[in-house]
Amino acid sequence: ALQPFLIQGLRNFQAYQVCMVAVGTVGDISRNIEAQIQPFCDEIMNALIESLKDSTIHRSVKPPVISCFGDIAMAIGPAYQPYLQFSMMLLMQASSTRAPEDDEDLIEYFNLLRESILEAYVGIVQGLRDGNLLNQFMQYVPSVLQFLEDLANDPNRDDFVLNKAIGLVGDLAQALGPQIRDQINKQFVAKLISDGMASGDPSMAEMSAWASQVVAQACQ
Repeated sequence: ALQPFLIQGLRNFQAYQVCMVAVGTVGDISRNIEAQIQPFCDEIMNALIESLKDSTIHRSVKPPVISCFGDIAMAIGPAYQPYLQFSMMLLMQASSTRAPEDDEDLIEYFNLLRESILEAYVGIVQGLRDGNLLNQFMQYVPSVLQFLEDLANDPNRDDFVLNKAIGLVGDLAQALGPQIRDQINKQFVAKLISDGMASGDPSMAEMSAWASQVVAQACQ
């Protein structure tokens, strides 16, 4: 019963606040009914992808839309496979953009965008792992690790981004383990983890300790 109104909201690109509320609602529904959202996902994913491709849409809509990919992937697990290629292409495009060094507003926005990209990657990795489909993610690992390396060396990265980046490192190491041993046994991974340890944030230090442990196990 809700679906037509939800799609209408997702496609309401001009009233971007309405679009953002609709995106948030999709995330809430995904987390609460999980796999039961799967029959509605074709239309929802098409609307989300259209919003990212629309050049007139307000930029504040993009981070929640990207984050929503992860919510849906985690909810439907192996059924996310039909959306994997296109959503990964959009995530890789978004992760390659850079903020000008002297524009504080854009730096803040790009941190929000990167946080949402990391959330999407975490959701996709966990969803595919639950569905035993991680082999289909392997082709994207170099691009994801390049993104993490860029973040490790970005002076404008904030703590929220660092926290999500460390979480993704841990998830990749735990999910793919020895398959990516050589790819994660790198200086930039050690830097992300050590930056997290030195952040002064107890929860981030705990996350960093966990990530360090699973990376060490993967590299054995």
